[in-house]
Amino acid sequence: MAFPLGAPDSPGAPLPVELNKNSARLIRMRWLAGLAMLVATPVGVYALHLPLPTLPLIALGTVILAYNGLLWWLSRRAGMSWEVSRLMATGQVAFDWLALAVFVHLTGGIESPAILFFLFHVLLAAMLLSGHTAYLYAGLVIVVVAAVAGLEAAGWLPHYDVLPALPAGLYRDPLYIAGLLAFFATTVLVTVTLTASIVHDLRERERQITMLYQSIQTLSSSLDLTHVLNQLVRGITHTLQAKAASIRLLDQTGERLEIRAAYGLSQTYLDKGPVEIKRSPIDQEALRGQPVIVEDTAHDERLQYPSEIVAEGLHSILCVALIGRRGPLGVLRVYGWRPNFFTQEDADFVTAIARQGGMAIENAMAYGELRRTDEMKSQFVRAVTHELRSPVAGAQSLLRTVTHDLAGGLNDLQRDVLRRLSDRLDALQMLIDDLLDLAAGKVEGLETELTPVSIEAAALSAVDRLASQAKEKGIDLRVEYVPRGLTVMASEEGLGRIFLNLIGNAIKYTLPGGRVNVSLEQADDEVVITVCDTGIGIPEVDLPHLFEEFYRASNVKRSGITGTGLGLAIVKDLVERYKGRISVRSKLGEGTTFTVVLPLAG
Repeated sequence: MAFPLGAPDSPGAPLPVELNKNSARLIRMRWLAGLAMLVATPVGVYALHLPLPTLPLIALGTVILAYNGLLWWLSRRAGMSWEVSRLMATGQVAFDWLALAVFVHLTGGIESPAILFFLFHVLLAAMLLSGHTAYLYAGLVIVVVAAVAGLEAAGWLPHYDVLPALPAGLYRDPLYIAGLLAFFATTVLVTVTLTASIVHDLRERERQITMLYQSIQTLSSSLDLTHVLNQLVRGITHTLQAKAASIRLLDQTGERLEIRAAYGLSQTYLDKGPVEIKRSPIDQEALRGQPVIVEDTAHDERLQYPSEIVAEGLHSILCVALIGRRGPLGVLRVYGWRPNFFTQEDADFVTAIARQGGMAIENAMAYGELRRTDEMKSQFVRAVTHELRSPVAGAQSLLRTVTHDLAGGLNDLQRDVLRRLSDRLDALQMLIDDLLDLAAGKVEGLETELTPVSIEAAALSAVDRLASQAKEKGIDLRVEYVPRGLTVMASEEGLGRIFLNLIGNAIKYTLPGGRVNVSLEQADDEVVITVCDTGIGIPEVDLPHLFEEFYRASNVKRSGITGTGLGLAIVKDLVERYKGRISVRSKLGEGTTFTVVLPLAG
């Protein structure tokens, strides 16, 4: 016979993990009970000379061990669902009180000292099952004991006199039976009431602590404001078994609360309009730092939209302020299914959640503001550098005309001055191009659509373009790969820029006669790109800053090699945009190895 334990999320129901642990405890205790019965029976009969029914007791112990072995085997199976765990727990309790009833009958019925074992059983049932089911089992225990006593007294079941010291025929005395049953029933009911109440409170506290821990983890793991708010309202609703929850944040005027996240509320209710603080006393009180509990919305005059709240089926409200470092940010409201739904303990718990939520919201808002500021900066840089590109290109064209003697002859001094000017313009052009590329990756709407791009074709194209530079310096430039048709989600220009930067830097910072090796390898569903050189290396102190904008290693600055300090920052930005990662290893004077890992397309 099986009885409902309650859904895993229902109030007072054991959590799935808790249910499995308690079932395992019952199985361990049942091994001891079965073995104790097999050992104690012959000891009691042959050593203590008790008139026990030996064969029935040994048979009962054997059945208990066999049944327990079956349960142990089932519990070892992986992937057991909540429904199966629930049935196993219910079946165990039903079998145990049936086995215990038989044991009590075989050891003296109403006169048996083993009747007290039912109290341990009631304690275990109250801890293992939900409240209503525990009361049901307690009632069945009382009925079973009464049935055994009545059947023995009527002579329909044989009675075993195992305690010769008791008066003969006591098990037939109505007064004795009634008194013992009254005492037993009272003890059972008091035990299950106290135990179920304590266990229920402990389970609810465990749920709340778990929710608080998960909330702290979730809120601290994201800086996306919408994600933070949605996780907060969803989690608090499930934990308190409430009907709904919402978050309203103060607008710029500080006079209104605008809905920013909701869970369990209809769109009609959400569209009713903003909350004006001067017309909502509960929000005024909450924003002053005092949690507010509206016990019955139908009879509370502090609500701005009373009819809409009642129509939505919101019968009680818990309102708590979301407070940041610089003051109130808004309010967190939780809505109950019925009047008097929330307790002071709920208010304390939601206040703790709101305290963490306020800091997370403030951090997310600050991060959003930083992103907007960074985007504005990138837009400005892009606009300025775009305007600089044309005049710089025009100046370079004019200089080439002069230096090629197309505008008249030049003496050596003039040609040297103009050559230096041309070099400066080339460096400026390089800086402008890098700034434009960097800004394009940070301005929303300017990102190129990602498509499957051949990683091998991009690498070979970059090597082909840079081969002449390597040859001029006498550098051995090689590519090692096995043709596999590997593709990654990227843009052709962006992927080419990654290879050009990394291979170009390797050639630039490798002394004549050195080596630059480019390799492509597949590792599971990723492609690993390595660019290794035998160049001047990077000082260890510079490695943590290598991908920062405008940063150049100290030995590179001293060498006089030109550069903008933006190339690696652009590479890192592109790699992250393609969902990859980049790392670097280097030893001063021996060389550097850059490793890029990108996910394969599809």
